[in-house]
Amino acid sequence: MGGIAAGWIARGNRLGDPKAFGRREAVAFGALGALADIDLLFGIHSGPTHGIGAAVLAGTAVWLPGVWHSSGALGGARIGIALACMLAYGSHILLDWLGTDTSAPIGIMALWPFSHAYYESGVHLFMAVSRRIWQPALFWWHNTVALARELLILLPVVLAIGLVRRAKSVRRAR
Repeated sequence: MGGIAAGWIARGNRLGDPKAFGRREAVAFGALGALADIDLLFGIHSGPTHGIGAAVLAGTAVWLPGVWHSSGALGGARIGIALACMLAYGSHILLDWLGTDTSAPIGIMALWPFSHAYYESGVHLFMAVSRRIWQPALFWWHNTVALARELLILLPVVLAIGLVRRAKSVRRAR
């Protein structure tokens, strides 16, 4: 949800097809917003993938192919998409920073590659996620409550941004 909100804010009301309501963008931005957790596969959660350097790399990965593209789409549109992707990825960093962490090391490596220190906000807006799969009752109950809380906070924001984008895009199409 955070990736969708951040990406849509960065893109403004630039919907190519007003009837699509930015669904493809929503999927891409949502995936980028979750991508930082790929480090769970390697047992190094909250490390470098949770740093601003990783967000810059995500944006660069979107922008760089255009450098060699023959259409010359290197202007504001290409940079704008890359920036939106970088911010969608970066939303994960911000939201994890605002979350509760109960697994050592506490916090995230938010300033990687400039610092390898772990940072945690004093504001615990989001609940910690339980990884105690061996305790099914606790695992499912706790994570369901944590997910519900995240949705209550983020879903209204995403819906509001989507409605504003749609209204502006439809007005522009007229």
